[in-house]
Amino acid sequence: MRQTRRRFLGATGVAMGAVTGCLGSAATDSTSGGASSDGSKTAQASFFVVSDFATRVAEGAAAVENLVPFGQHGHGWEPGPEIQRDVLGSDALVYVGEGFQPWADNVVRNVREDGADVAVIEAWEDVDLLEATDDRDHESESGDDHESDGDGHESDGDGHSEMDPHFWLDPDRAKQSVETIADGLASVDPDDESAYAENADAFADRLTTLDETFETRLDGRTRDAVLVAGHNSFRYLGRRYDFRVEALSGLAPDSTPSPKDITRAQGVIDRHDVEYVLAPVFESDRAATQLVEETDATGVLPLTPVPSLTEEWTEEGWGYVDVMENVNLPSLAKALGAE
Repeated sequence: MRQTRRRFLGATGVAMGAVTGCLGSAATDSTSGGASSDGSKTAQASFFVVSDFATRVAEGAAAVENLVPFGQHGHGWEPGPEIQRDVLGSDALVYVGEGFQPWADNVVRNVREDGADVAVIEAWEDVDLLEATDDRDHESESGDDHESDGDGHESDGDGHSEMDPHFWLDPDRAKQSVETIADGLASVDPDDESAYAENADAFADRLTTLDETFETRLDGRTRDAVLVAGHNSFRYLGRRYDFRVEALSGLAPDSTPSPKDITRAQGVIDRHDVEYVLAPVFESDRAATQLVEETDATGVLPLTPVPSLTEEWTEEGWGYVDVMENVNLPSLAKALGAE
């Protein structure tokens, strides 16, 4: 389903109270404070990936800051009044989309209701999103696996409903988001429209190269499925590169696997001859380790939907593309027997 509503809307003041969320506030991983000291345009972002995309698009033309504290997912988080001041003092707010982060939805709502002069850019606009079905492996009476494909809409309790939001794990879909961000920034800074367009084109080329690298590296794989011992955020990778993703839990990053989930995962390992269990970087690896200890799987490999950066990745100067190339691709190649 393609998201189509335009989000480059202006508004004029933001309520200064805190917005609803789950985690305590903390300092962000970039210098925050709204307006740029040199008079250039500024944009705030509500999630690491869209912050990274916007930074690439805005290079040399505008400053982009990530509102979410270092190491946090940004799904559930309680921002203090300083976050709203930062948004109020900026020219644009880039967020994933309505329903992904409740606190960001509240900020957007306040911006619009109060008429703040802040453009709201919805990063998943015009992206073809997958339905939020439960694609976890189910064994039929005949022993065959089947995938739920369209009817099982679910809400995971953190704002995700009906559509799977993790589109950025497909580099081709990510390019549409980059274009949307470029258009949004140009709408508030027409003098630098050509810079945004050129930067977006250059980054889109990098995403095309990333896509081709995945295609080449995963070609000739000997397995057709991977098991992720965490939440179900990797379906776009599976769709793009034609392999099955079996996840231990649903879309919510804080989902806790049940004993039934563990038993089902053990069956997945047996039926798909899984050698390596994939463990999402920002989630506990306890279940992955347990599965390796109790089955014929031999090891645990990292995988990430890139909700943030580790300290090591930050020191390396990595962004979304670097993490995809240096973390996700090697793990998938090994897990799928493409090496």
